[in-house]
Amino acid sequence: IDKKIKLNEEVNENLLQQAEALFKERFLTSDTIPIDWKRMALGDVSDMSAGGDKPKNISDQKTENYQYPIYSNGISDEGLYGFTSDYKISEESVTVSARGTIGFVCLRHIPFTPIVRLVTLVPNKDIVSAKYLYLWLKSIPIHGTGTTQQQLTVPDFRKTEISIPPKADMQDFTETVDPLFLQVWSNQEENAKLADVRDALLPRLMSGKLDVSDLDL
Repeated sequence: IDKKIKLNEEVNENLLQQAEALFKERFLTSDTIPIDWKRMALGDVSDMSAGGDKPKNISDQKTENYQYPIYSNGISDEGLYGFTSDYKISEESVTVSARGTIGFVCLRHIPFTPIVRLVTLVPNKDIVSAKYLYLWLKSIPIHGTGTTQQQLTVPDFRKTEISIPPKADMQDFTETVDPLFLQVWSNQEENAKLADVRDALLPRLMSGKLDVSDLDL
């Protein structure tokens, strides 16, 4: 099971590298933007907000009553903090860590709740796709402000500029990388199920409650 999980992780890393390579090839090959492109502020192409307080109801594990992930500004497991019974963000969006390791960017595709020190950007789909926004933010340096402890604030981050290609180019690129991200998410879901099976089997194997001595391996 662990080998299959690791294989899926390696496949996902390769798929994400392909998406980034396609993005760079199409949109980052020139120092100047084409005449039919636009330079816009992130605040004008997305609904940007800072995460709130931790929900009152939290579970370490995903259950029937606690299905929705909570994300923080952490890096491990893409910032997964736990699970809760409700969500605040339902649309495909992008999160950026705003304290500690500033600028850790993640693409979110399932309903979730962001908590403090995590900035969420819900793109205006008429202007930019979440996948383009995600890959753009991964391609630029993201810096915070402050003297004692650096932090990324929503008012400052809203002013960051992004290059927007014509709508047809945006749509064509998004449709090209969609299958890559769908496969990544499918592998992530499979890994979660495999980990559940492994964690359920291991204590029974260790305790001897599950006898596998007759299996021909």
